[in-house]
Amino acid sequence: MGKFEEMKEKYPRGMIVVQGLVMLVVATLFSLIIVSPLAIFDMQILVDIFTFPADIIPQPYNLVGILLIPIGMLFIIWANYTLLHIGKIGLRNREPMQRPSNLVLAGPFRFTRNPIYLGNLLMLLGLVIVWSSVVTAFFLILLYIIFRYVFIKKEEVILEEEFGDAYRDFKNRVRRWI
Repeated sequence: MGKFEEMKEKYPRGMIVVQGLVMLVVATLFSLIIVSPLAIFDMQILVDIFTFPADIIPQPYNLVGILLIPIGMLFIIWANYTLLHIGKIGLRNREPMQRPSNLVLAGPFRFTRNPIYLGNLLMLLGLVIVWSSVVTAFFLILLYIIFRYVFIKKEEVILEEEFGDAYRDFKNRVRRWI
């Protein structure tokens, strides 16, 4: 047994919290590194790009998108909780394209086969509506295509190989999105 597994057995929740915080710090630093070259531009230019064309959805109707963002976050949190605690699938085994040890049928997986991807798409759809942005809508469509035809397609093949008829029954009972 490796050090990671030993520590996970001793401090399962603590490790998850620490690893989550480390991931948050790394993601923040990574996003700053990516965005820092954009600092040479006037920020209004970036705002204009991501809100082009302005006010397709007039105010206050665009504020409906604010509801979708926390709903998407809740889907992601609920799915991760289900995978980690109910399904006992470790952090490494739940990454895309990995072979899971368990087929999780509880939590949000009762309603959708892909609650994490659905949560991400709902959050981005919320931003599209709030910003009423065609540019952001383009990114939403692009992300959907990547999720659907790259990640989900490959993951479904892996799950069918791992779990056979159990996964096929699940696939027939539960829709891909909702």
